[in-house]
Amino acid sequence: MNILLLNGSPKNYGATQEILKTLKDAAPEEAQAELLCLGDWDIRYCKGCKACYKTRACVVQDDMRALMDKVEAADVLVLAAPSYWADVPGVCKSFIDRCTPYSDTNPDPDGPRLRAGKRCYGIALRTGVRPMECEHILGTIEHWCGHMGITFSEGVFFCQIEGKSDITPHKPLLREKAGQWFKKTEK
Repeated sequence: MNILLLNGSPKNYGATQEILKTLKDAAPEEAQAELLCLGDWDIRYCKGCKACYKTRACVVQDDMRALMDKVEAADVLVLAAPSYWADVPGVCKSFIDRCTPYSDTNPDPDGPRLRAGKRCYGIALRTGVRPMECEHILGTIEHWCGHMGITFSEGVFFCQIEGKSDITPHKPLLREKAGQWFKKTEK
């Protein structure tokens, strides 16, 4: 099983990274788990030019194609994002926008698509107390999955997270989720 854990934050050292590191460390030994921070990749903005509708590829030359190769290789994805003004951070939104060539929003029926059978789990976190922002972020992740042909299996969120140390009391739950999420499924 190939597991891809995507940190939707621009930071690779904060609470979002700590959540995903905890999940990665709890993955089964036989699984291949990779943790990537979108902020470490050169992901430029979508130009909205729709050239990908005709060419089946994005005209922007950056790291997106290499990143999508990793998404394609994954059986299970975990996309985690902190709240930046009640939404996913800009780098995460750019990643989602740049998935257009691979999504069902691209009207080309012969356009590139991800292989079927992928599952995704979403994680949202914020510093405040109200869960509404986290629920919105999970909705964004689920919406992305729907257009990508990926099954959104579950989402969890954490409020009042200021830094990595605030994740410590949630680590037992995260390890439990890893046990559930990373079970091998029959193909």
